[in-house]
Amino acid sequence: MKHYFYLPVDSKLSLVQPTVDMASTLFDLVDSDREHIRQFLDFVDVTKEPTDEIKYINMKLSGQVKGTDRLFLISYEDKLVGSIDLHFIDSRNKKAEIGYWIHSSQAKKGLTTKCVKKVCQIAFEEMGLNKLTIVADTENIGSNAVALKSGFSLVGTDKEDIIMYGDLRDMNNYSLLKSEFKL
Repeated sequence: MKHYFYLPVDSKLSLVQPTVDMASTLFDLVDSDREHIRQFLDFVDVTKEPTDEIKYINMKLSGQVKGTDRLFLISYEDKLVGSIDLHFIDSRNKKAEIGYWIHSSQAKKGLTTKCVKKVCQIAFEEMGLNKLTIVADTENIGSNAVALKSGFSLVGTDKEDIIMYGDLRDMNNYSLLKSEFKL
């Protein structure tokens, strides 16, 4: 991954600026871990071929130009292992939501927490945002742990907030203010 733009998080972990050339690699990553990722993220079902990832990357890059999205891919030991983004960026109100997923082979290593903290630093220090939120299914133990370990506070739980695979799901809402952020 020498020729891509990346931001080091630590000596082995980086946030990578996505390009459409990475679509096949990203697709293979999702495809190899469908069962794990699908538990809480329904995009897996519509990601059927590499061209779906090309569309996704182009949509996110277009959102970056418009100021509504900022996508990073997560690289560990020079291999793509996940994704993290800022979405619903609202520059007027200085807030955004963070979303993330990581391949199950890399879970429970603290990688996602480090990446969330780095994205928070970018959002607060470079983008001038004041508030970040994370929304996690109440049953997604890993995602809830990442939010808390990254310094976010549980604001509340929205009961039966979304429909996932035909079931109403409860979602935890977390927030972090710029004044509360510690790297």
